[in-house]
Parts: sequence; structure tokens; C-alpha cells
Amino acid sequence: MTYLLSRAAPLAPLVKGQISQRWPTWRSRLRRALVIGLSVAAILPFASVKAQDKPVLVVGDQAFNAQSLFEASGVLRDAPYTIAWKQFPAGTPVIEAVNAGALDIGLQGDGPVLFLAAQGAPIKVIGIYRDSPDSVVLLAGPHTQIKTVEDLKGKTVAITRGGWSQQLVQAALTSAGLPLDAVKYSYLASVDSAAALQAGKVDATATWEPYVSRLRQAGARTVVTARGLIAAQSYLSTTQKVIDTKRELLGDFVQRYQRARDWSLADARHIDRYADVWAAKSRVDPKLAHQWFSTSRVRYEPLTDAAIAEAQKSVDDFVKTGTLTKGFDVKGLFDTSFNKFTQAAR
Repeated sequence: MTYLLSRAAPLAPLVKGQISQRWPTWRSRLRRALVIGLSVAAILPFASVKAQDKPVLVVGDQAFNAQSLFEASGVLRDAPYTIAWKQFPAGTPVIEAVNAGALDIGLQGDGPVLFLAAQGAPIKVIGIYRDSPDSVVLLAGPHTQIKTVEDLKGKTVAITRGGWSQQLVQAALTSAGLPLDAVKYSYLASVDSAAALQAGKVDATATWEPYVSRLRQAGARTVVTARGLIAAQSYLSTTQKVIDTKRELLGDFVQRYQRARDWSLADARHIDRYADVWAAKSRVDPKLAHQWFSTSRVRYEPLTDAAIAEAQKSVDDFVKTGTLTKGFDVKGLFDTSFNKFTQAAR
């Protein structure tokens, strides 16, 4: 996982307290950097496709995940546009780039989107994809005797603030009848949480693939998975401005993304192909990639009332735990009109 470690390291400073204190400054600086850097980069693909008169859709991806899926499945072969892929180490900079106008559409977990929307950003969610709940896991270090959620009392747990890891730990504590302050929290980025557990600096962490497979290989034990506890949703996000100018392209992209996800789940050999493409791009052990994709089994879902209700619950829970200072009605965040594109693909 050398590649992922090197790309994710800049997120380490986002620890407890700093998000609320430094968020406006950090967001402003990141936005300026993304507008300059990505806007320039986004121009480059136009030179090669200008002669073909194809429009370009600029897509924010994380560590080649979606790009590898599209290439492995071949769903872009007859696309009436070209995709300019932009790679990021995590979801927060993806949605910031979308909001800054440097991306047409981005793929990221729900937390960063909900946080930005809570501050009034004019972003829109036009599709949902979901990992298997068994791929989002609360793990105990091999240096501990922790086997159950109750065993976490008084222990130090590493989580990513506002992400699936925080949602899972707090849902697990509540389900076990424990108060949220029954554990000590260490707020770290996902890659740093994994490193801290391996080094014995924390007793447990909640994380997702591919970190789960890597930590299990190092002796970490499963305490509980996300099954029955949290939704583990991710979003296809854009802005109203892009919807107004590129609705049909966005709709076609969402439809092809659904087809690619359906393809990956239709045959075990497809998962293998997907994993091989991703491993080659990421310079990661193919065995780890195969384990990750076989476990996560990501699927696309339409924007249903149930999915939107799950998002509202996440926001409400963030407010209860003090992660967000105020809540909001999430209905305006979701544009369900894009369901017609994915329904047509089935």
C-alpha cells in the first residue's frame, strides 16, 4: 500500500478540534489551489479530442477506483464524450473541487458531501453507490484483548472525523448500550489510523477496504462490521451549474457507472479483471486488490426515499455528537431526476 500511503499522508493534520477551527481557511486555500491546478489540467484533454468534436466530462476519482472499473468493463467504448479523469487521495478534496468548479462530477463518501452541504454549498447528489457493510469494520489491534464492543470501554479508538469510521464506532457503542464517551477518540485520517493500530499506538480503529484487508493480514481482529449499524453510502456529486449545462452527459455517465457496477458483480472473473486493472495502476499487490473488491462488492443504487432518509439520519447524528454545529434538511441536496437514466439502463 505504498502508493496509498504516500497519497493520503497530507490529510493527517485533520485532527480533533482543527476541523472546526481551521475549516474555513483550509477550505478557501484548497479551493484556490484546486481551481488553479485542476482547471489548467482539465484543459489539456481538449487538445487531443478537439478534432473529434467530442465534449469532455471532468471526473474526480479516488486512487483510480472508478477509472479502473470503467476501463475493465469497457462501458465507455461508445461514449459520445471523453472523460478527463482527475485522481485524489480522499473524498474531501474531491467534493471541494466539485464545489470550486474544477470538476463536473465527483465520487466520494457521504460525510464530506454532507459537511459541505451543511455550510450552504450549492452541490447536488445525482446517484448513490454503496459498499458491502462487511467491508466497513471496527478492528481491534493484535496487541489487545478486545473481542467485543463492551471491551472497548476506556480504550483509545482511532476514527476519521465525520466519516464512516466515526459513524460506525458511535453506532456500535449506542447499540451496546454504552455512552459515546466510553472510549477515548484519536482523530486521524484513514491511512494514519491504520498505521497507528499497526504500531500499537491505539487499541482499535474503524475503517474500510483496502485498509481492512491489510490490517487483518497484520493480525487485527474484527469486533463488529457496519452490517445493521450504518448505511455506508457514497455519492455521485455535481453542482446545479453543471446540471444546467451538461445534464445529458451527466445522465449518460451515471448510467454507464451503474452498468459498470452491475458488470463487476455479475461474474467473479469480472471482479478479478477489475482488481488487476486497479492493482496495475496503483502499484499495489494484486492479492490485496482481489480481496478488497471481492469483499466490498460495491453496487449502484437509485436515489430512493430510504437512501435520502439515511442521509438525514447521518446529519442528525452528526449534530447529536457535536460533529456538526447545526443540521439541515437534506432533501434539497438530492436531484432524483437522474433516476430516469439508471432506470433506463436496467
